[in-house]
Amino acid sequence: MVSIMKLLIVLVCSVLCCTGWVQCAEEFNMTQYRLMPRVFHFDDYDECLRDDPSVPDVYCMVKAVVQPNASSPAWNVIADFSSNWKQHVNHAHLDRGLCLSSCIRLLDELERANVTQQELQSLIVPKFQIDFPYIIKNGTFRDVDTYRRNYSELFAKCINYELQQKHGLRAYTEIEYCDSNRESYPIDNLEIAFLVVLAMLLLVVFSSSWYDHRCKQDHGLDHYRKELSSKAAMVMVSFSIIRNWYRLTSRGDDSLSRSIRYIHAVRFMIFMMINMGHNILYAQPRTAMTIERKFSEVDSMIVANGSHIVTTFFVISALMLVLSLVTKLEQTGRKIGFLEIIMISIARYVRLTPVYAFIMFLEATWLVRYLDGPLWRKGFETGRTYCRKHWWVNLLYINNYYATDEPCMQHTWYLAADFHMFVYGLVVCAVVLRFPKYRTYILSFLLLVCTMVAAVVVYVNEYEAVTVLPPEPLRFFYWYWDMYHGTYLPTHMYLVNYTAAIMGSFYMLHLQSKNFKTPKMFSLLWLLGVLAIPGTFVAGYFIYSNLFDTPSVWMALVFPLGRIFYTALMFLLTIGFIFRASKPVLRLLNIHFFGILGRLTYCAYLCHFFITRATSFGTRRLANLGVFEMNTSSWSTLVMSYVFGWMLCLMLESPFIALQKILFESLHRNSRSNNAESNQHLQENVPTPSTFLGANGKSAKDDVESYTNSTAQQTAALSVH
Repeated sequence: MVSIMKLLIVLVCSVLCCTGWVQCAEEFNMTQYRLMPRVFHFDDYDECLRDDPSVPDVYCMVKAVVQPNASSPAWNVIADFSSNWKQHVNHAHLDRGLCLSSCIRLLDELERANVTQQELQSLIVPKFQIDFPYIIKNGTFRDVDTYRRNYSELFAKCINYELQQKHGLRAYTEIEYCDSNRESYPIDNLEIAFLVVLAMLLLVVFSSSWYDHRCKQDHGLDHYRKELSSKAAMVMVSFSIIRNWYRLTSRGDDSLSRSIRYIHAVRFMIFMMINMGHNILYAQPRTAMTIERKFSEVDSMIVANGSHIVTTFFVISALMLVLSLVTKLEQTGRKIGFLEIIMISIARYVRLTPVYAFIMFLEATWLVRYLDGPLWRKGFETGRTYCRKHWWVNLLYINNYYATDEPCMQHTWYLAADFHMFVYGLVVCAVVLRFPKYRTYILSFLLLVCTMVAAVVVYVNEYEAVTVLPPEPLRFFYWYWDMYHGTYLPTHMYLVNYTAAIMGSFYMLHLQSKNFKTPKMFSLLWLLGVLAIPGTFVAGYFIYSNLFDTPSVWMALVFPLGRIFYTALMFLLTIGFIFRASKPVLRLLNIHFFGILGRLTYCAYLCHFFITRATSFGTRRLANLGVFEMNTSSWSTLVMSYVFGWMLCLMLESPFIALQKILFESLHRNSRSNNAESNQHLQENVPTPSTFLGANGKSAKDDVESYTNSTAQQTAALSVH
């Protein structure tokens, strides 16, 4: 009986392991594993360049690609082990950090050991056909051609001597970039321009704060909570630090703001998870086995497959768009038209771009000078080069389609996708609100089309049921990974989420109109929905742990349906929050401190990426990816991100919110006078611009002012990954 029970337990565990419900870490055959050369090996950077700066030296990062050799046992192990591309790195692709003086000493020792020049020359392997990305694109790093001319052969001999002696292998080698303790780059005009802009910003902030203080009529702080008497004075104090602090800490008192206060806490928690995911993904592993074992563990797959947690922000954005827009249009009795869509989109662009452009300016100039190390240039000179080359792509919000293999601020692909879907959502809402009787049919048709688009893309390109982010493409931050470009970045792959979220938002409004009361069992269902969310991430382990044939119809359908299911879970949670299914949880999420953190999240999100990269690429200690290590890194970068975000919010984000409000109020006043003139034209049967506006002949500026002022701290600040 005991034997039968043991057999059943083994069988059940085997089945669960295959389906990804329990952790089944892959056991490596260490005898065979040690036949392969180390994937990562770096000489001591500080000993080479920093300990004795008086001694000229050079430190180079060199890529080595092992030459295929079917007669070599080590090569056969490499080919077999690397074939599991979803969980293993490519062991034929080696990273070497080499000190020039150490390499020269080795070659001198070989010459003294009577190794001939002909034997040393035979260690240089000419380039052969390589069918995978192995090096960052030419033109990314400065002066690399000079270093290649001077040192390529030396490093090739050193690397191949070691490979041949220890593993019986040889490799083609290529220098990726080099550091020298005798060369430094002078400050260029763009870096000087950044200092000028920063100085001007600080001067404006100081002057505005001083002027605001001089305008005080009493000795209290209530002055900073009130608007001044004239628009000119409000413009002058828009950069006032104390006034912007009170703007940041204020709370809306209207019914909509009160009902959705929990969103600030949700936004903070989602950003906290994204920050942790980025810290884990960009940590530089000590060995290849370190990361390969993580890709064989179920708990690690929650992180690897949790990348689509960013779609939570799309769901929140759609919810806020529908609730805010419908509420305002019901108050005004208006219908949104084409001109309103254009003006609201421009308002959003003006709201998001200043702080975005400032961080991009910093990325293109001074960040590369912040630290150094063997991996530093890989992490930061790439950003400097690509931001100088493609800054206009980011400012046009098309960086999730154009130059995605040379990204400037890679994480801002989300801002582009969110901006596109915001405009899409405005158009959809405009159509639905003009034809309310056909709302269900319109949204169902759009959801079907978006689902088919996503499914066709997955099937035609032979992708998997989820966006697989394996360890090998991670070495280049997925810049050269086709599935990342095809399913993770493009806006059209997220329209299925956004359309489903719009449907859910209108359903929320329907429930509110019916005075919906949650049934007694709803709290249990709500709790199960919360637990199901990480379950959707764990399910991705099933895809990672199996190699399926593609193209596949079932995977093409699972991809969009999985995103719809995740959106449905999000709205189950939203219904619970809106209709107070769990009052203790709601009271916790409505704490005012979360409101402040939520409003800072946009700026913190923009900052966190360079802080995370600095932690990962500025270190001399490679990571073991342990729980304590990753938590330490994640929490420290989270705190620093919010500190930097707080300063940016007070000096840039909040001032531009205030200026935007003043601008559209002024436009609103002008539009009223224009409407008076247009009424006279209408009496003369002359067409006027009001012909192209919505019902009741009200101006687009009226809708823009009403919409942007009520949601400036809600919808625009949702632009976060």
